[in-house]
Amino acid sequence: MNTQDSFVQDVACQPDPCLTQKRSILRSVVLTLLFLTMLGTAILLILLQNRPYGIQLGSIVGYTAAVAFYTFSRNRNKMQPFLLSCPVVRSRLPLLIRRHLGFLVALFIVQTTALRLRPNLPAHLITPHGTNASLFAVTVGVLCGSLAIVHVLSNRSLLERAHHSAQAKAA
Repeated sequence: MNTQDSFVQDVACQPDPCLTQKRSILRSVVLTLLFLTMLGTAILLILLQNRPYGIQLGSIVGYTAAVAFYTFSRNRNKMQPFLLSCPVVRSRLPLLIRRHLGFLVALFIVQTTALRLRPNLPAHLITPHGTNASLFAVTVGVLCGSLAIVHVLSNRSLLERAHHSAQAKAA
């Protein structure tokens, strides 16, 4: 019997903490801090905008907070929360971290490429119109937002599959 099978048997003998744990003040504080960090990223972006790689580094902070918040919170439609105290989640953290680093590299590449292309683009693409953002800013925002959505959905899918697998092996 390997350690993964042993882990699954240990998980099977106890109720899933992701489903049975009641509200926690510490969890609420962490999720609130992640949410405030997401919102505060705008200030960080303004402060770092003229520094080399400042936009990318500021985005990484907000992106990481958003991905963590939406991966582990209940969100809406009675979605399952994923708690760090859950053994199934803990077993997948190294994989989630590696995947997150890969997504951060992709985010960095998308933003750096876009910012390097920006000086060569026509003025109508990079100039804001009235109170609306420029087409360039909207396009980069949509690309980065799409990357974050794929990241969160794939994280949640991975954690859901891990829970189903642990429950199936327990049965």
